[in-house]
Amino acid sequence: MTVLKIPALVLLFICLQILPAVSRAVEQKTVYSTQILQYVQKDKVYLLENLRSRVTNNSEKTVIDALLAEDGPQAARLFRKQLQDYPDPVLDSLSKARLAAYQQALSSKSETRTVLSRRTFILQFGSFSSLKNAQELAGRLAAKSTPVRIYQSKGQYKVRSKKVFSTRNQAEAWSKKLPFDSYVVHLR
Repeated sequence: MTVLKIPALVLLFICLQILPAVSRAVEQKTVYSTQILQYVQKDKVYLLENLRSRVTNNSEKTVIDALLAEDGPQAARLFRKQLQDYPDPVLDSLSKARLAAYQQALSSKSETRTVLSRRTFILQFGSFSSLKNAQELAGRLAAKSTPVRIYQSKGQYKVRSKKVFSTRNQAEAWSKKLPFDSYVVHLR
């Protein structure tokens, strides 16, 4: 039997090559979790679309899918899945908070009916077939302290105000104060 002896310097060299790669892999996971939380905290959820293709961690993927879901029950299922199947100390509090907010919304059915029965209006600043173009406009609007969301519908990315108005006149009055073109959209 032959025993392979590896000189200490060669072994040290190999370790020094492997450790940074392992460290970067661990660091990358933390960076995405932290970045996800920062985007949510700053209410720039639309930026998660850029991360979606780079994320490989199941907990991060599931949370991003939940945050970008337009269907409340589907988002709740994804948050529960993340908590149950892919626990993550960084993202668990976000999932729990979103589930609590969802449950609170469901429990106040009378309030929900009142809100849904009211007429609501928002401002739309643009509609794009390209997410990148929608994000660019959203960034310019955010720089001017205009809170917006990107809403996807039928292959189009619509940049709309977060502010909701109960009358068309209120929406038009607010629109006139802004340095951007917009038009009033009636939400049903």
